[in-house]
Amino acid sequence: MHSIHRRFAGVAVLAAVACTRKADVAVDTAAPTVIASTPKPADSSDVLAVTERGLGPLQIGMTLAEASAALKGDLVAPGGADTSACAYAQWRGGPPGVRVMIEAGRIARIDVVSGSVATTAGARIGDAEQRVDSLYAGRVTTTPHKYTKGHYLTVAPSAPVDSAYRIVFETEGQRVTVFRTGRRPAVEYVEGCS
Repeated sequence: MHSIHRRFAGVAVLAAVACTRKADVAVDTAAPTVIASTPKPADSSDVLAVTERGLGPLQIGMTLAEASAALKGDLVAPGGADTSACAYAQWRGGPPGVRVMIEAGRIARIDVVSGSVATTAGARIGDAEQRVDSLYAGRVTTTPHKYTKGHYLTVAPSAPVDSAYRIVFETEGQRVTVFRTGRRPAVEYVEGCS
């Protein structure tokens, strides 16, 4: 009789261990499904990068209508502004710190005044002057800033077809404070639309 109880007790222990292991496996396999089902939302500044010709789908030279179509209606001329003059449009839903200059009814330049938007080479606000020089080796012209002890780092395009375009970084002498891209002469306006 005792041997029957011992065998029954041994089977019960094995069954309990087996059930525990199955439960552990079930919990472990369920956990990755929960994690995988919650993807991280994309930040628009991660997707859009500045080139000599624009920012993402927003390209220098587009009319306001073309730009609005490319951005699905998110670019709006300033209220009551004459679009033939120089003005800054409002980009609803655009990356924080980005300003869009319109001149003569077309996108003239794009300014990055704050935020994390970067160029295709990886340059951004806060970078050291030396980093910009190294990212655009042989293409940077450095000139004194008009109002501060900083500099303008003007990047010439690598493709001859883009010779009318530039990226201009402004620094306080050490680090980039703002930058812009556009067609000459608008990209070189120190005061923007002033």
